[in-house]
Amino acid sequence: MQTAFRIFKTKRAETWSDGEGAFLFGGRWNTRGTRLLYASGSLSLAALEMLVHLNREQMLLSYSHASLRFDEKFLLSVEKLGKLPSNWRASPPPPAVQRIGDEWAESNVSLVLRVPTAIVRGEYNYLINVSHPDFSKVKLGKPTPFNFDERLF
Repeated sequence: MQTAFRIFKTKRAETWSDGEGAFLFGGRWNTRGTRLLYASGSLSLAALEMLVHLNREQMLLSYSHASLRFDEKFLLSVEKLGKLPSNWRASPPPPAVQRIGDEWAESNVSLVLRVPTAIVRGEYNYLINVSHPDFSKVKLGKPTPFNFDERLF
């Protein structure tokens, strides 16, 4: 079993696994309108992924985290879909990178796509297709309070 982690605002604890954020705003690996759940290979990477998008005031808000567990047979590595564009780490995310996630989600070729993180070389995030027929096989953990260390301010 593979375990991944997600940090989210506590006020979304009831719906943290619905992919609504990616659907409304898009992300590195998808455009608006594609419903995906982003998770990280470790809780510390999940924290870094949040920190790059937060300002100081937002860090004071209430956050929670939860784990996701899935069988590795549901996992596909993004490299199997083709070579990543050389600028895949750029910010804002290049449309070609977002297209990779959109096309993967639409194809339903796998439940989970392992993608490299733009923040720490050699570490990975996971895209979970909440619309995939096997989504119910992902074991969703119970939301637990998460606090950013004040020294990060």
